[in-house]
Amino acid sequence: MPVLAELLSVATSGWTGLLTALCLGTLFGFVAGLAPGIGGRIGIILSLPVAAFWDPLGGAVFLFAMHSVVHTSASIPAIAFALPSTGADAATVLDGYPLAKMGRAGEALGASLSSSAIGGVLGALAFLAVIPVARLVLNHFGPPEFLLLALAGLSMVALLSGRSLLTGLLAAALGFLVACIGLDVHTSAARFTFGLSELRSGINLAALVGGIFVVPEMLARWSYDAKGHDRAVSTSLADVFHGMGKTFAHMRLVLRSSLYGIGIGMMPGLGSSVAVWMSYAYASNHSKSVVPFGKGAIEGVIAPEAANNSKEGGAMVPTLFFGIPGSSSMAIMLGAFLVIGLPVGPNLLTSDVDVSVTLATTVLLANLLAIPMFFAVVPGIVRLAALRRDHMVPIAIALSLFAALYQDMHWTTLAQFMVGGALGVALKRVEWSRAAFLLGFIMGPLAEISYIQTSQIWGWSMFGRPTSVIMLIVFGLIAWRGMRSRSVGRRIVAGPADAQLALPLCLVFMAAIVGSLLFPNGASPVPLIVSVTGVMLAGLVMFVGFRPSPSDAVSDRPELQTFEYIRTTVIFCILTPFVGLPLASALYVGWMMRKARARMLACELAALSVALVQLGFLALVLDIRAEPMVTGWFYASFIAS
Repeated sequence: MPVLAELLSVATSGWTGLLTALCLGTLFGFVAGLAPGIGGRIGIILSLPVAAFWDPLGGAVFLFAMHSVVHTSASIPAIAFALPSTGADAATVLDGYPLAKMGRAGEALGASLSSSAIGGVLGALAFLAVIPVARLVLNHFGPPEFLLLALAGLSMVALLSGRSLLTGLLAAALGFLVACIGLDVHTSAARFTFGLSELRSGINLAALVGGIFVVPEMLARWSYDAKGHDRAVSTSLADVFHGMGKTFAHMRLVLRSSLYGIGIGMMPGLGSSVAVWMSYAYASNHSKSVVPFGKGAIEGVIAPEAANNSKEGGAMVPTLFFGIPGSSSMAIMLGAFLVIGLPVGPNLLTSDVDVSVTLATTVLLANLLAIPMFFAVVPGIVRLAALRRDHMVPIAIALSLFAALYQDMHWTTLAQFMVGGALGVALKRVEWSRAAFLLGFIMGPLAEISYIQTSQIWGWSMFGRPTSVIMLIVFGLIAWRGMRSRSVGRRIVAGPADAQLALPLCLVFMAAIVGSLLFPNGASPVPLIVSVTGVMLAGLVMFVGFRPSPSDAVSDRPELQTFEYIRTTVIFCILTPFVGLPLASALYVGWMMRKARARMLACELAALSVALVQLGFLALVLDIRAEPMVTGWFYASFIAS
């Protein structure tokens, strides 16, 4: 054990630690992109326990390296099986999957790999080039500008995510209200803690994000392409090289798509989907493809993949320098930085500029490192992409809960995970923007602090500041263009299902109003403002949704897995504090995989692997013999007595 501890110390410190974080992060990103249903956002959550082995900078390098290449490998299941991990990857399916059905999967994969790598490198270089300019801009920023940035980010995500402006804003308001749980920023009085000391520090971010994103994605219905495996394993390296040559023959398209990604990535809240679909639209309108778009045009793979990776460099600008996530993935990344202890903000342009350079270099090197890694393991990678998603469900949920408990071994974490899962399932069922909810939660504290400082120092005179006026004009133009460019399918305001969900949320906001009025004098008025806004938005959704208008109803809402899947997941969470996390996870994984008709040996190996991984990580940070959440309350009580 002393030798193992010494090796771990060497591998996680100094330049060796940064290099190890870079390589392992790139490898983790590949696996996260390949595993159906995981992707970048869920991959960040599941990787949090691993990032904790390094110091804050090393952990950030690991997470950025992982996220930088996840879209590169995510193109494999998207192309081979028409199985996108995110809405942005769905654009690759339109032409990638038809190419695979024509026997040209290797060509599509090669084009995807090279365009992703070029886009990622250009995004990192753009971020480095922006640093000097951002330092000049930051000199004119104060609390009023940060307040406008936070509010604009929330509004833009609500505007461009989900089906409806009203439901997007309501989801963002709910996230903002959840962020208010904890101590008041002005008086340190407890807010919405229900007398629990564990909630005084706020909600466990890993538990909330795991419940909101992982649980509903895993419990959604999906289909498995049995013929996809044969197409995947038939891919050769020669086909991949031929596809790479196609990319370099369309370099102008790669550069244009990368610029779309970088520019849109810099706009808080717009996210990757906007950049990807704009790039795809440009390619379909301006490329002279022999094959029609949607039928197997190679340009339909190159354009979205270049934009998908390049936007990460652009999204780093508002995320790192202003604490305003440039996308939903960056919102989770920002939360991960809070967990590992890496502060973001203006200091990254002044005293900690070396951190910014290190992270930009990480993105660049990770995209370059992904190329030889891809070729080294391409036969195994395409086979990994054929993993059955129903076999991944229990493993992903068990690891997500582990990531949450890793931060706080307490029963309240379990409760937060279950509540977050129920809320995530409800939001996905009615197609509300979970990204808007998350950004409301992430940016809530920044908006609240900026509001207090602005109201106390500037008041209404903030609108006389030149920087504030310019920002209002710019954000207004962006919002106006966003409203004009919305597709027909996104003009649905609200339906009966939306109104049914808005009703309990309205009651929650009304209860929050009562609670806010009971806060001590001098406490922050933000929870009251958010609660009143939430009641108004919920009322509008109910008013519009309960009206008899069949044309506004959505008939093709996502279906969930069977009730047995949901029931078993709930039992797993309830069982955890009694028998311990490793044993409960092993039982859950083994049972769920067996129900999915996996082989007995595969069930046993998966269950044992999950339990051993959890025990290994936990043994490095705490005494597992005395921890009830690891050994179970019954056993821990017996030892204590």
